Amino acid sequence: MNLIRNIPAVTSAVALLPCLLFGSTGFLAWSGARSAWLLLPGALGAPFAVPRLRFTPLGEQPWSVFATELAGVAVLVAVVWWATARSVARRPGASAGRVFLAGWGAFVLGTAAAGVPRSLVPAWEMGLGPVGWYAMLAGGLVTGLLWGSTLGWICGFARLAVRPRVAATA
Repeated sequence: MNLIRNIPAVTSAVALLPCLLFGSTGFLAWSGARSAWLLLPGALGAPFAVPRLRFTPLGEQPWSVFATELAGVAVLVAVVWWATARSVARRPGASAGRVFLAGWGAFVLGTAAAGVPRSLVPAWEMGLGPVGWYAMLAGGLVTGLLWGSTLGWICGFARLAVRPRVAATA
């Protein structure tokens, strides 16, 4: 029973790994040089990748952007925790495929939810009207879904690694 209580904690901790990776300046510079086409949605105003977990602002970045990124990380971890706990409570003896997809889906849902504050705070700072708010919100949700579906396998494998093994009854 203790293992079942630890499953959301493990999956949420693993969800922090992409946030730490994209939070490093070296990885951002490397990925920007190697795959500049990934930066196009960010140039149009949508949030780039997963929320970045860093301990200081990037360059001349204002503190509001830094706080928004940290809020996005908190939303991502909270949603992954909630979705994982829900999947464990609903189906504790699920098959390996279902468990993997539950972890993947939790990360996709978390990145989509993290895209909301990451897109609405810049819209508020720019003073956009209602159309701008909805366009930024749609951009944040879509990029969150895309990046979550791209990187969700990390949480899927973590969820699969800590799933409880149930003995088959004959």
